[in-house]
Amino acid sequence: MIKLLHVIAIGALVSSAVYAYTIKYETTLEAEQAQKLRAKAQRERDAIAVLKAEWQYLNRPDRLQKLADRHLDLQQLQITQVVRAADIPNRGPKVDAIGRKLEDLGLALPTETPKDRKASGVTTPGGRP
Repeated sequence: MIKLLHVIAIGALVSSAVYAYTIKYETTLEAEQAQKLRAKAQRERDAIAVLKAEWQYLNRPDRLQKLADRHLDLQQLQITQVVRAADIPNRGPKVDAIGRKLEDLGLALPTETPKDRKASGVTTPGGRP
């Protein structure tokens, strides 16, 4: 009986040691993965900071002015180009050119739908309303 208890105790001791080792191993693995994620996030933040710095460098006003002078044919604004809002003429009415052409051809009349046929009580040659 005592040998059986010793075997059971040794088995419980070994199984608890294995369980403790697996927990330690999993914890170490998770800690390494968390550290890798932190490092990756820091690399991404650094890359974003570099991109922001490059964007600010490329958008410097003096650089943009030189590029505009070189590639765009811009002229100084003349005083005669400035007008008041009251001097701008009102827009004319909107014209439906396609609708006007259809009216000229006599095709702008409303078409009859099956619902209209039922309402008027007109039957078609097939005997259906």
